[in-house]
Amino acid sequence: MGYKHNIEDILDIGTELIRTNGYHNVGINQILKACAIPKGSFYNFFETKEHFACEILNRYGERSKKMIEGFLLDKTLTPLNRLKSFYAMIIDVSEEDNYAGGCLLNTLSNEVGRLNDEIAETANTNFLVWIEVIANCVLEGQQQGEIIDSFPPEYIAEYLHAGSYGAFSRMKVTRSRTYLDNWYEMTFNFISK
Repeated sequence: MGYKHNIEDILDIGTELIRTNGYHNVGINQILKACAIPKGSFYNFFETKEHFACEILNRYGERSKKMIEGFLLDKTLTPLNRLKSFYAMIIDVSEEDNYAGGCLLNTLSNEVGRLNDEIAETANTNFLVWIEVIANCVLEGQQQGEIIDSFPPEYIAEYLHAGSYGAFSRMKVTRSRTYLDNWYEMTFNFISK
């Protein structure tokens, strides 16, 4: 009896390929080769490359949500310090990754979001889930008087995460953490009371 291909393995390998190389630079054949599977096995799991991209976005989105919650629900730190800790970790991981990939959601949003409605909707849905987690932490910080309350928590959460994504784009171009560090310092200076 032949080996039964594991969808989780295909998603793991495909996620890393697309995260580091981009959507358009990774073809189905490259995924097949990296996974050592025949084309038919891929299409048993995924209707199209777009469907595959949406699956990896949803999986990445759920895993990232859990990771974000791990930082932002940590009651041993104040809400502001939870946010600082989370974004500091993202910057450090990007540097350790030699600025190769960054966030899959950011990569696909920038590359394909305007061109493919299905991928754009999937990316945005996941992004909004993250924003809600961040906004809850911001609200808690506002209630404790350590984060400005001149804007709704959802606006500040969007500002935090969208701003970091802009800095990620600069990071990739320059292969340097400078813009992320600048964003971090200015952002937390801005939102702190």
